[in-house]
Amino acid sequence: MDYDAIFTAFYRLFRGEADVPASTDEEYTLGLTLANNALNRWCNYDGTYWKELYSTLQASAQVSPALVKIIASGTSTYVAPTDMREAGGSIEIKDTNGSIIQTYHIVQPEQKQFLDENATYAYFTGNPNSGFTLNLNPVPDATINGKSIDYVYYKKPTEYSVGATKSEIANSYFVVHHMLAQRFQIERNYGGYQVAKRDSEEALKNMQQDNNSGTWADPWSLTDNSGTVWGF
Repeated sequence: MDYDAIFTAFYRLFRGEADVPASTDEEYTLGLTLANNALNRWCNYDGTYWKELYSTLQASAQVSPALVKIIASGTSTYVAPTDMREAGGSIEIKDTNGSIIQTYHIVQPEQKQFLDENATYAYFTGNPNSGFTLNLNPVPDATINGKSIDYVYYKKPTEYSVGATKSEIANSYFVVHHMLAQRFQIERNYGGYQVAKRDSEEALKNMQQDNNSGTWADPWSLTDNSGTVWGF
């Protein structure tokens, strides 16, 4: 659901009216703040790593071509996407066919002092608030000049800014009910707040359960067969 659809569902539940305010109305603007507060609650919930927030540099570059990163011989630093929160495990250098021709394993910046200057590794400096910079060691030479950089990273959710904005959250009705809870709290309607808060937290816990259970073909935890006997 985009923000317009979320706001429509929220307002109709809040006011019990079919007519919804236009985007110029202050209720619509307030809703943006409430919706983004819901996203913040979701993305920071209980230390959960949401599957929807994993991406790759190449996938992000398809949405925003400015994110394309090409190796330049003699250049060791490359700006990371602004929505990055954490890096994955390695940096892949790919040719025009998408084949991996070199890998840089990611280490923590403080580990650099213990590594040989000729070792192949990468690290990120910076933070999620002011952005990250990728550092490659050794400095790329002509053998990989012009090749593309790719890596997995964990990102911040896309915030709602205009009516057509969609975020990555799996269940948009969590946002709807969390907005309702906040709005009822502002109105000091504590009965409505309790109901909406309960509904939003239930939706959040269900998303976490789905997120952490893997798929039917590839569960995230193995079945405990310790009480069975081999061959029976």
